[in-house]
Amino acid sequence: METVQAIPPAVEALIPIIQKRTTKENLTAYADGIERLTEALEKCPNIGETDGMSEHPAIFHFFFMSSDFFICEYDKKDKMFGYAIIGGDLNNCEWGYLSLQTLTSNPYLNIDYHFEEQSIEAALYKAYPQWFNKPNSLRA
Repeated sequence: METVQAIPPAVEALIPIIQKRTTKENLTAYADGIERLTEALEKCPNIGETDGMSEHPAIFHFFFMSSDFFICEYDKKDKMFGYAIIGGDLNNCEWGYLSLQTLTSNPYLNIDYHFEEQSIEAALYKAYPQWFNKPNSLRA
């Protein structure tokens, strides 16, 4: 892998404000994470492209404590679509649209540099098997 000299602008836009500062100060340490985000961004479906799918690709994962935002679509500007669990409240978690600017301006939120490629449904089942059905991608 090449030495990272800078974060590509489109990738930098995905990184929350405090995490971005830390990443820029330690580019070598976060090179793998920057590379993963770059690859994920290239694969990311546009808004509406995952409609009707039984499983949605988990492209990005933002988190803080018991809050998780799994993103499956992004318009490459500000609009994202995904699944949100806020404060661990599984009774009120839901699919919906999110603003990248809102996510990245939150000083407590991070984007997961090590998130495993999987479906959102698989990620939810792995984290909360008592709440979510086992998706086809995890069936033997």
